[in-house]
Amino acid sequence: MHIQAAFDLLFDPMLLLFMCIGVLAGILIGALPGLSDPMALGLAIPFTFTMEPLQALLFLLGIHFGAVYGGSITAILINTPGTPAGAAAALDGYPLTLRGQSRKALQMSAFSAFVGALISIVALVLFSPLLAKVALRFGPPEYFALGIFGISVVAGVAGKSLSKALIAASVGIFISTLGADPQNGIERFTFGSAYLSDGIDLIAALIGLFAVSGILHQFYMRHRASGAAAATQLSGQGLTWKEIRGSLKTMFKGGAIGSFIGALPGTGAVIASFLSYNEAVRASKKPEKYGKGELDGVAAAESGAIGTESAAMIPLLTFGIPGDVGTAIILGAMILHGIQVGPMLFERSGDIVSGLFIGILFLEILVLLVSWYGSRLIAKVANIPTHYLFSVITVLVVCGTFALTNNVFNVWVALIFGVLGFVMLRFSYPIPPLLLGLILGPIIEKNFLLSMASSGGHVTEFLARPMMLAILALALVSMFFSIKIHRDVQSRLDKQKQA
Repeated sequence: MHIQAAFDLLFDPMLLLFMCIGVLAGILIGALPGLSDPMALGLAIPFTFTMEPLQALLFLLGIHFGAVYGGSITAILINTPGTPAGAAAALDGYPLTLRGQSRKALQMSAFSAFVGALISIVALVLFSPLLAKVALRFGPPEYFALGIFGISVVAGVAGKSLSKALIAASVGIFISTLGADPQNGIERFTFGSAYLSDGIDLIAALIGLFAVSGILHQFYMRHRASGAAAATQLSGQGLTWKEIRGSLKTMFKGGAIGSFIGALPGTGAVIASFLSYNEAVRASKKPEKYGKGELDGVAAAESGAIGTESAAMIPLLTFGIPGDVGTAIILGAMILHGIQVGPMLFERSGDIVSGLFIGILFLEILVLLVSWYGSRLIAKVANIPTHYLFSVITVLVVCGTFALTNNVFNVWVALIFGVLGFVMLRFSYPIPPLLLGLILGPIIEKNFLLSMASSGGHVTEFLARPMMLAILALALVSMFFSIKIHRDVQSRLDKQKQA
């Protein structure tokens, strides 16, 4: 029943057009050093105001999926990852380009990304409904524990310094307390402003943190910009089926690693790509070939990175906890379009969920087709002067934030958060933990207050819930592994820079 309704929703010419536009825009943006997936998503949200919910979600997911993959194109061709997730692909992709085998490297990147995406989609379809049934038994204490679990994996988006990430997350939680108290309605830190009584608009804050801060940072860094031109003429022979079969095991392994990492809130494609690459090196009989132009290394990096995409939707759809920065912004869009994430989503909006699953498969097929046949043209966008791009983006920021509520206050919110994001970038404070704090702070506070109220203020009753204690125990385990993974990935990045 839901599947038939989903196909009826999907075979809408406008929906298919928006999906194609989203994928093309995402790949182009991902291929441009200086632009990012979160920046693109933040700017795209105002364009979805007049769309149907499924149209808006698939349009944004097309941008998200395309941008994550697009970063590997310039990573392979000019050793400049368009997005952080493309950094691992440069380890073997760029040496292949130097050897005149850029066509082979890009085709391996495209095919392995598709394999990783398929494994991730299977994980999403299989595990989301199962977890949703478990989540139906959750009460406020369990959701409070889930919020803590989300904060516990902040090490996965910590950048170089875990302490700075914790500070950023704390600032995000503090900012989330602006507005009325969720239990008593008492206004906090509003300074008498009616605009702050409902708190900070999440979409305006997202646009500021990623788009405005990106513009300011690029203008500040423009005197250090590299003058390298993209290698737009692909060279060498195409990929053979023998080479594909030789890397299939690595692709499946990378997709599985990516799916597991993507399902953990707060991690993401960067961690998955390096973990998958490390596993390929560990399992290889000739590890010395990696880093010198090994196709298997490209397959490992891309299958791991793209394997996170659909799996990151699992905690978002079932618990309302974003899996990575991209899905955190998509959560804001879902709230904007009145879609209530959580276990009831599967009960009340089964047609949208089924349409989302099938639509994600269509999006990944589009990414494969565009990346396989259009990489040469896409690579040319790296030569576009950034001052033209950022002039257009600045106009979009102002118009988009004004359109949120038709007042100038949100424009100021975006600008203030943009300056905050720029200062954080300048002093090496990661922005994603602040975003996690903004999103998870209200979840933690609201459900803690509800839990304490329902238990009459008795902490012992609050803690005497096995499922909540199990989630908190998982949070401790997750924190330990997040810190370990964070250190391993940073070690790999440091070695890459030294090389």
